[in-house]
Amino acid sequence: MRISGYTESEFIQELGDGQIKEIKSLQKYQRLTAEKSVFDTIKGLALEESQLIPLYFVAARFWVQLFGDSIAVTRSLSAVFSVLALPCMYWLCLELFESSVTAWLAVAIIAISPFQIVYAQEARPYSLLVMLILLSSTVLLRGMGLKTNSSWAIYAVTLVVGIFSYLLLGIVAIKYGIYVVIIEKIRFNKNVIGYLLASIAGLIALSPWIIAFIKNSGKATDKTSWLSLRRPVSELMKSWVLHINNQFFDVGFYWDLPRPYLISTLPVILRILIRVGEGFYLVESKTEMRVGLFVVTLTFGIVGILLPANLIRRGIRSVNTRNMIPCYLGIQISVAYLFTQVQVTTQLQKLWRLALVVLLSIGIASCCLYVSADNWWNKSASLLNVSIARTVHSASKPLIITDFSEYIVWDIGNLLGMSQKIDPKAKLLLMSPKNNVEIP
Repeated sequence: MRISGYTESEFIQELGDGQIKEIKSLQKYQRLTAEKSVFDTIKGLALEESQLIPLYFVAARFWVQLFGDSIAVTRSLSAVFSVLALPCMYWLCLELFESSVTAWLAVAIIAISPFQIVYAQEARPYSLLVMLILLSSTVLLRGMGLKTNSSWAIYAVTLVVGIFSYLLLGIVAIKYGIYVVIIEKIRFNKNVIGYLLASIAGLIALSPWIIAFIKNSGKATDKTSWLSLRRPVSELMKSWVLHINNQFFDVGFYWDLPRPYLISTLPVILRILIRVGEGFYLVESKTEMRVGLFVVTLTFGIVGILLPANLIRRGIRSVNTRNMIPCYLGIQISVAYLFTQVQVTTQLQKLWRLALVVLLSIGIASCCLYVSADNWWNKSASLLNVSIARTVHSASKPLIITDFSEYIVWDIGNLLGMSQKIDPKAKLLLMSPKNNVEIP
């Protein structure tokens, strides 16, 4: 709907009049039409979801104009960004470790990572964020090494593009500022100046959107209010563990699994956590400061912001997987370094190689499970869509009745998504919660 340039207010005004509509009327909002332009895409985001930055949605609009607005085409742009992230990961690890073996292994890990595969198929900006984090990180390290104006200008460009893709990259840039200052020993030299100028350029470029965000902050807050839902610490800790595990091994909705099956996965989860810990230990103890500090900054910078706030307020920002993407990339890099640096006896080398084969194998198996599933954990808000569509499809004269709850964006999203699977003969009635329902 955002790509097409329509807004929630238009959707509700046109369809929420209490009159019965054809289910196919929902398709209008998922296709490009002559009455809406790219400026409507930007305007709709600015007015109703200014917490989302427009670059991905504008790029996706041009993408579907070129290749069509089918589901496969719309999702394929994210797949392209995810594939482009692979050479970016190789370049970053080569810059960090000066080892092509480590770089290739990091590429292999991210290429079959269940988490990366999930977001590589969503019509959302997260695979673009992964690519730009890896690219901007590499360009930053190159700029610090070369110390040339051109290298810092390239970093400024990647920073501007990144911030216009997702606000989280602005937080990543702030973390990198701390990294630059520490590495340069708090001296005001060419690298520090280059970083500051690049950051100022990013801030100036983003300033129009910052104004739009402040002006429409009420609506943006409504869209993200669910992130403040309170959860017990035990539930938060379980989510953190499972999300780290999902980078390598993922079986979907853990709470839907039979208890014996869930218990059987615990040894795998524990071994993955141990490998992650060992990876960070090796990165910190066996590499020079610029490498170890960078991986720590990438991994724990966002954690240091979200985790204390969540522990105090019991919110769920730190268990929102998209917010933790920089952390997960740092974890995958450290694990790649672990498996290329463990040089012990021949027998143990063979065991480590076997462990690597197992790690990659369970990642591929997880991806196979995901591909064949109707639902996955990233679609918890629309978990029942497929079941509802099947039930409606089996009825002779189906009428779908719905109102709009506190989270309107979820209600509209569920309707639009469900409409792709519902029989065209179905009818739709959108109503206000205050009105009585009259079923003909």
